[in-house]
Amino acid sequence: MQKLLLPVLLLSALSLAAQDLPAEVPAYKTYKASFGILANPRVIGVQTEARFLSHFGLRVAATQVFDAHHRQNEFSGGGLGLVTYYIPLKNKRIEPVLGLGGVYSLYHWDTGYDRGNLTDLNVGGGVGVNLRFSSDFRTGFSVLAANGFVADYVEGSMRTGRRKLLIMPALTFDILL
Repeated sequence: MQKLLLPVLLLSALSLAAQDLPAEVPAYKTYKASFGILANPRVIGVQTEARFLSHFGLRVAATQVFDAHHRQNEFSGGGLGLVTYYIPLKNKRIEPVLGLGGVYSLYHWDTGYDRGNLTDLNVGGGVGVNLRFSSDFRTGFSVLAANGFVADYVEGSMRTGRRKLLIMPALTFDILL
């Protein structure tokens, strides 16, 4: 009898504990802005976003690129401004997002005897998915596509050569305000 009583008591306790759980996950509080970082093995940056409608926002990011092909004293970076659209889902933990906007690129070149900056302003877009794990934090994976450029030496100076599609995947971590 005692051997049967212990399993029955455990099952009863588990049943009572399960009844106290809510049927649905509570909705996360809405946020008006976010601030965070984005990174991959070659890029690190900061980003911020302001939500101006329930599904739309404006994201701005600044990045520093670490490229193995840079000479000493050379560097590149960029900035982007995207209008973002969050695809509504029933599951509030997952936030798929699309973005479209402008991309600014800077490449500082230095040959030792001459130096300069190449800048470019072009269009870009992106797609990503965020995972909200509380009302205050989220993490995500994004892929940005931009109409980039290749720099070439022309007449002893660096010039924008040809265009190329630039794909930049990045992991993100944001604090929601």
